[in-house]
Amino acid sequence: MHCMNKKKVMGTLGIAAALMLLAGCEERDIQDRVEQEEPDVASQSQQNVEEQDLLGGLSPEQTKQPEQPEQQEQLDEPEQQEQSEKPEQILDEPSGTQVQDKLNADRIIQEQSFQVELNDWGEVKIVSYKPDFAGGADPQEDVTFYLLKDEKILYQFPYISEDHTSDYGMYYDVKFVMFTDTNADEKEDVVIGAEYMTGAGPQGAIPHTVVRIYEDNGNYFTYNEELSDKINEYLPWESNVLAKDIKRLLQLTNGNEPLTDYESYTGKWCVGPGYVAAYEDPMPTSRNELTCSISNGNEFSGSLFTEQGITERIASVDDIVGTIQNGELFFEYTDDGWGGTGTLHIMFLPNQINVEVLDHQIAEENAIGYGISGSYEMTIRE
Repeated sequence: MHCMNKKKVMGTLGIAAALMLLAGCEERDIQDRVEQEEPDVASQSQQNVEEQDLLGGLSPEQTKQPEQPEQQEQLDEPEQQEQSEKPEQILDEPSGTQVQDKLNADRIIQEQSFQVELNDWGEVKIVSYKPDFAGGADPQEDVTFYLLKDEKILYQFPYISEDHTSDYGMYYDVKFVMFTDTNADEKEDVVIGAEYMTGAGPQGAIPHTVVRIYEDNGNYFTYNEELSDKINEYLPWESNVLAKDIKRLLQLTNGNEPLTDYESYTGKWCVGPGYVAAYEDPMPTSRNELTCSISNGNEFSGSLFTEQGITERIASVDDIVGTIQNGELFFEYTDDGWGGTGTLHIMFLPNQINVEVLDHQIAEENAIGYGISGSYEMTIRE
């Protein structure tokens, strides 16, 4: 209806402009004839007769050309008023396609929609809007994000693909929406973690998180594909990615200062089971877990636990404490459950924790030699 009205208005303006041009031409012709010296009365009379004959073949409405623009404007005034009362058609950047006037409440992801004070946008609501799979949408259709003001659509965030689908698989869920300055311009940018499933391969049914970063440019947002891809390279497929992980990655990969706040590592980390084991679990696998709690920026406490998959032997180092410095922590242990001693070298990498056992000594009474030894790459957060 909006487009049709626009076409009608443009058509009306075209007709009015043509009639005004015609009236202007006739006025100039009359002025030229007045300026002529001693006009030919007979020729003028003949011309008047010819013009009258010409007008006689036109309809009454056509003979009122000078009044037509005013009349047309009066006819279109209610329609123009109705059009002005409609919400402005918002364009998404950079594609410039028109978005809908109203959202379907059933498609709004309430737990990932928030009322926020966002830069120059003011008090707005960011809305996560899932695809209309029930309505027969493309299975690859991507999730959409909007800014609303007073329940009216203010802005639609650009899709990350031209055809409004995702290259990461089928949409599954929105993991988080957060606001942080990603480019040091003193504006809060929008960082979204969306989950997808590929449906193919051993991990096809495992949702994996993909981050997209939208930078605020004043009256529109730009999708920073380069920085988003850099962050996504750090995210293990199986990991429970949290918003605080992304904040840490942004600081490590996009910042100029070393990381000093390690609290985002708090949680349980484990060694990834591998692609086949994650899907089929064909045989018992070893459990290697590091549970850590970090406070005051870099104060660490936790424990290291291992279980051999086949024999189910268990070893552990409890009550690990210390201060993280330059991304490292050294802790000397005196018993791993089998009498073994050594030093744990714990390294905090951008999105994983590695544990290396140094100077491991097996107890004399430990005939089988089991215990905490070797190295562990903790890439999965549970």
